Amino acid sequence: MTMVTKVLLATPSHEVRDHLGHVFAESDGFELAAAVSDGAGVLTALDRQPDIGIVVVDEAADDGRGHAVARSVGLATPLTGIVMVVDAHGPDEMSRAMASAMEVGARSVIARNAGLEEVLTRLETVASWSAMARASIAAERNGGRSGQVVAIAGAKGGVGTSVLALLLARAGRSNDTTLVDLDLGSGDLTAYTGVRTRRSIVDLVAVEGDVTGRMLRETTYEVQGGLRLLPAPSEGERGEEMTSAATRSIVSALRFESGLAVIDVGTHLDEPRATALEFADRVLLVTTPDLPALRSARRTLAQWDRLAIRRPEAVELVLNRRTPRDEVTPALVERIVERPVAFTVPDGGPAFSVAVNTATLLETPTPVHTAVAKAGAAAIRPEATPAQEGGSDGSTEVEKLVTASTRRQDRSKEVGRKRAGRARRPAADAEAGQSTVELPVVIMVMLMLVLLCVQGIGWASGLLAARAAAQEGARTVGVLGYYDAVGAPREEVLEQVREDVHDRLPDSMRDAVGDSDIEVLPDTVSVRVTVSTILPGVDLSASSSAAVYREG
Repeated sequence: MTMVTKVLLATPSHEVRDHLGHVFAESDGFELAAAVSDGAGVLTALDRQPDIGIVVVDEAADDGRGHAVARSVGLATPLTGIVMVVDAHGPDEMSRAMASAMEVGARSVIARNAGLEEVLTRLETVASWSAMARASIAAERNGGRSGQVVAIAGAKGGVGTSVLALLLARAGRSNDTTLVDLDLGSGDLTAYTGVRTRRSIVDLVAVEGDVTGRMLRETTYEVQGGLRLLPAPSEGERGEEMTSAATRSIVSALRFESGLAVIDVGTHLDEPRATALEFADRVLLVTTPDLPALRSARRTLAQWDRLAIRRPEAVELVLNRRTPRDEVTPALVERIVERPVAFTVPDGGPAFSVAVNTATLLETPTPVHTAVAKAGAAAIRPEATPAQEGGSDGSTEVEKLVTASTRRQDRSKEVGRKRAGRARRPAADAEAGQSTVELPVVIMVMLMLVLLCVQGIGWASGLLAARAAAQEGARTVGVLGYYDAVGAPREEVLEQVREDVHDRLPDSMRDAVGDSDIEVLPDTVSVRVTVSTILPGVDLSASSSAAVYREG
């Protein structure tokens, strides 16, 4: 799923309209919203569709007064990108046309007979500029604040997605935390919070082009604990009114109006929820330690990857309702889903069930609240993932909490096993001789396992470092832009990306990473680091990529 920029075309020429219409039809990133022939039609179209990102103006528009049309568009909507269609052949004529177009506020020019690749390249550059300009203005309006958006999805129904969304928002609560129920057909957050609603998120569809902070405040409800809830509709069929454009506007508004926004997207996938997953800063996929849920989690990640919604490495796996009695361990979960477990949450037991059934989750403290509070602080922190917060042993804060809370139970079970073993001691003595022979083999196997575990931890540390460095480089490309005004890669940007990547790497890995280990593309940044090994003759490296994020 790609982000689509709406384009308005102003030209009296049917040839230009047909040519560019075919270009937009071949592109997944641009949509021809309207085509007009004069300046009045341009301004009318912009009033009706405020989400238009680019206006393409033929210099022959309005009886040859195309430059005047471009100037009026720039004055009316200064954050809209303007591209001029010109009659120019050769570099010299294009340079003169570009200089003339820039005087009236245009960002680029395209020849009347330009090919598909040239048109799309120039439009992508202008769309990137427009998106960054609008984001900067929005941030300044909100005191320079840019909050974080965390989306939580469930591998299947009944894994506890809505409860974890509520508790995660509670863990990061402040005066500007918003909890969003995007499970449009069967959202439960109003029941969990005990809130009665008349308005819902679908009421914002009517203003999808300009969702403001005031509109958000009028649609959300205050919840105990300092949260605000943007609920799903009480009539599930109204969820069909939601659109991807409205979701994108709501996510953008939440990013600049809330310090933290937690979105419960449920388990089913449609266009609005796919948009929320794509544009969220963090995505958590919730599963439970049972094989049906784990297989569903694996299918969900594969589906998101096929549809270009979210790459698996950009999704953090949450293991919910973990108990010491589970036969499915976190290690087995990681092998089945093929993703590391970011953090685990213990089973709440009877006390937690009572809190859920009485809508007192925000009032009744349980071990689940404590676990989510500890893990949530790491999960919603922009500069570190829960795996990075876990320490050198690779364990997360919640794993440590679960281990501490269940250690007494494990010890009591061990005592019971020892008592039972005393009754069987005579039979065990008969096997003592065989155990003595097998002991050296067991020790050697254990040593090999320890070495492999240590090496695996080192490789995982390298992978986390590569991912963090790649994300830093991707942020740099997203802010500075990859192409210059003529569509060529900007060398100063590439150099800045390499410097930022090196600065983000640990000292022990920085010197071993050269420019050939850093690949910078318009949409992705890839980093490969060399990992120290304790096994002789083995060379290890870890690679990771990060997608360049652009709003628009």
